[in-house]
Amino acid sequence: MQPEPQQPSDPYSQGYSTPPPPTNYYQQQPGYSQPQMQPPPGQPQYTQPPMGTPPMGVQAGYPSAPGSVLPPPIPPAKQGGNLGVILGVVVGLVVVLGVAAVLLIPKLTGDDDDPQAGGGDPETSASDEPEPSEEPSEEASEEPTDDGGDSGATLDGWGTPVNSDDFEANSPEGAALTYRLASDTDDDAALQSVVCASPSDNMQFDVDWELEYEGGNFGFLLWSMSKEVSGATQVWVGWTMDDLPPDTQDDLDSGYTFTAVEESGAWKLCDVEY
Repeated sequence: MQPEPQQPSDPYSQGYSTPPPPTNYYQQQPGYSQPQMQPPPGQPQYTQPPMGTPPMGVQAGYPSAPGSVLPPPIPPAKQGGNLGVILGVVVGLVVVLGVAAVLLIPKLTGDDDDPQAGGGDPETSASDEPEPSEEPSEEASEEPTDDGGDSGATLDGWGTPVNSDDFEANSPEGAALTYRLASDTDDDAALQSVVCASPSDNMQFDVDWELEYEGGNFGFLLWSMSKEVSGATQVWVGWTMDDLPPDTQDDLDSGYTFTAVEESGAWKLCDVEY
């Protein structure tokens, strides 16, 4: 067997003097042009549209996609379109409020100064007012004074108040003032001298208390006054915050109320209420 002939490394170098055919045969042949495609009879000839022209059925400005038709573009919103309306409303409110203030403020501030604001003639209104009476009122005559207690009655039913600086000893007020002054200064003899022969239990308890314990000796100005109640004489004694005669029920609540009787021409104390 004979060996197979060896394949040459370059097939064109041995007996192949023709170069290989070109990649595009029609473009390499001299004198040959590529045939043009003609449309069939009865159909319109198609021309290539220029670059940038959107396909048919697609709006400009949107990217085209195969098989899809996009809606027309939404026009952009106008910027600042409502600003003029808002400014107009604000200006209108300011004008309305300014006019209202101009109309209302003079009426509100001018009522006190306008003599016609009361609805009548100022001279007629002044003439309708009652003239002050020249006679002193009864209430003014009953007001207490600082003359030491000689100003008259200050409370319903009570007599004229007297104070501890100037009083008559042999009187209901004098007996009550003597008792309270003696209790403050620990004058037991003076205290017992104004107690009746048959005191009540309350009165006897108070006497024993005052004799057993020392008094405060505060030195307050004391006031006393009396009145008749169902045939019995009641006498009040105490002090006031301003050292003036008592003129209210609150003043009477801070003192003592004794029942005074007359024994052998001298006034004595037989009962006490706090």
